[in-house]
Amino acid sequence: MPSIHEDALWEAVNKKEYEKVKKLITDHPELVNAVNSNGRTLLMRVVLALVPPLDLIQFIAIHPDLSFENKSLETTQTTVGAILSTGRPDILEIFAKDPRIIFDSDQLAYTTAKKNLERATKGKVENYTKMLIIIRDATIRHAIATDNPTLLERLENEGDNLSNALSDGKLPVRLITKENPAPKVKLWFQSQIGKNGTSIGTHVDSFFVHTHEMQKTKEQMEELNRRKLEDNIKLLDKTYTSTLESMDRVVSTISLSS
Repeated sequence: MPSIHEDALWEAVNKKEYEKVKKLITDHPELVNAVNSNGRTLLMRVVLALVPPLDLIQFIAIHPDLSFENKSLETTQTTVGAILSTGRPDILEIFAKDPRIIFDSDQLAYTTAKKNLERATKGKVENYTKMLIIIRDATIRHAIATDNPTLLERLENEGDNLSNALSDGKLPVRLITKENPAPKVKLWFQSQIGKNGTSIGTHVDSFFVHTHEMQKTKEQMEELNRRKLEDNIKLLDKTYTSTLESMDRVVSTISLSS
């Protein structure tokens, strides 16, 4: 039996009184995960609206109590599945930094997004392509940030080419940095070198070769700077000694003149 607050919530949603929805959630945080009689969560209900209320979706997205799970037996659709089905990259972008967005139940959201793109009508191909790119970016970034090569392996098994750049133009392997070394992911990338003649191996090999060359260049520059510093110190010592000798000669001359 729905509570009086749940009834008020769904009434406000149906009337598109979204500011009232926000207030109800603020006063009763558990409502952020409310499920309607059709088995849809509040988030699913609003993202699937004819005109999705982006401001309310953003409000829900940052709520600390938000759950992506839907345990209702009334529907088999997942929250992530609902978001991906909209064909609205602007909605997906709201959740792009939430790691929960990369999974659709037990499978990668990438798999769902790819299937949606394959089934998309001509007029919706562009939007579903953008959504696939967002999911791909999020999955790769999360894999490297958490040092989880299994995610990369699963992406590759779904047909993704990890030698292709992210949406910002950066190669996935270049997300491995001094600040984020990701040793397991690094080993996985290195294991792809020469594997089945795939281009990812070429890119990875090139990246690590250049990284090694950059390190050597850095060490050479440090050595040159060290030598330059030593030469400057020697020159300074020589100049100082010469100045002292000149002063001694001047003092001696003055003494003789006196």
